[in-house]
Amino acid sequence: MPNRIVFGSGAADEIGSYIEQFDAEQALIVTDEGVREADVLDPVLESIEAAGKEYTIFDGVQPDPTDTVVHEAADAYDDADADLVLGIGGGSSLDTAKAASIVVANGGRILDFKGSGNVPKSPPPSIYVPTTSGTGSEVGHWCIVKDSETNIKEEIGDVKLLADLALIDPNLTASAPPPVKAATGMDVLTHAIEAYVSIKAQSQTSAIALDSIEKVGENLTRAVEYRNGDLTALTAMARASMQAGMAFNGAGLGAVHALSHQVGGQFGVPHGLVNAILLPYVMEYNLPQVPEKFCNIAAALGESIDYDRRTQLEAHKAVRAVRELGDSVRIPVTLDATAAERDAIPQLAEQALDDGSLTGNPRITDQDDMEWILNRAFDGTFEYESRL
Repeated sequence: MPNRIVFGSGAADEIGSYIEQFDAEQALIVTDEGVREADVLDPVLESIEAAGKEYTIFDGVQPDPTDTVVHEAADAYDDADADLVLGIGGGSSLDTAKAASIVVANGGRILDFKGSGNVPKSPPPSIYVPTTSGTGSEVGHWCIVKDSETNIKEEIGDVKLLADLALIDPNLTASAPPPVKAATGMDVLTHAIEAYVSIKAQSQTSAIALDSIEKVGENLTRAVEYRNGDLTALTAMARASMQAGMAFNGAGLGAVHALSHQVGGQFGVPHGLVNAILLPYVMEYNLPQVPEKFCNIAAALGESIDYDRRTQLEAHKAVRAVRELGDSVRIPVTLDATAAERDAIPQLAEQALDDGSLTGNPRITDQDDMEWILNRAFDGTFEYESRL
């Protein structure tokens, strides 16, 4: 868990006072051009200026940040003589901020720190502010950096990467376009479901994961589709995202992320969108191992469960509910709707077997299993259609 979490509408207006509490004078703001151009930074900058503090903006973050971008951000920190990292944006911005802070404190190349627990020195003070309800990176101790030479996404995790302050202001998520809200919202659901069924799940992670699933089911469509934003729904989605991030901090993830990292890395498909498409296919693959948990997921998503019926059959209602939720926010059914290419399936499956996310998956997987999931995701074939 981060050292401190502040949640609520208007929280970004107070960020200057929190910077004062860190005795910092010069913040490096790590973000992307889209966030800057959408004026999302305005309340943050006004608060920093009102507190008499200085800031420098690095807005060179790209989707699926590479090691090159991370080093550019680290150089910007040094050039500004900064003493605090302030990440503002979606998961890519927050991951870039975390990764850059590793380099600032430890030197070297960022990919030297891949894996878990390989960061020797603590980064400088950090504040992470999400502008999407998606990755939950603001409360996480992981970041993803793409190797610019291999296009493989590498995971870097260490408790030293936990934010000194995670500040979540639902107002900052309102300006995201509907397709972004849809994909990032389904990313929240993926995190919560994978954490809930993980072999490393614990009672506390399962409780907040299941609550996150329920919040997404009740609020995602309204958060995406309501004209000019629905603050109640946006607030619920921001809380669900935070909770799902906390859940997978302790429980880990699974095959959805192991595969989506490869598809996103090779073909540039947005992370949340790949997760949204793959999730129901992976759920059907995992279903025989944890049918009772999938029944609980189905109930959290509003399905009526007949406990007199065979559990493994009723569990398919969770898969159907997830796919119907995706339909409601215009998530494509198959990977054919993206830039991903079917011919790459063997390579993607092989790479996924080495992805750290796979360690939490409840069902043992091999190359054939991963290829089976990907082929179904290209074909649009679901078992629930013949079971329910």
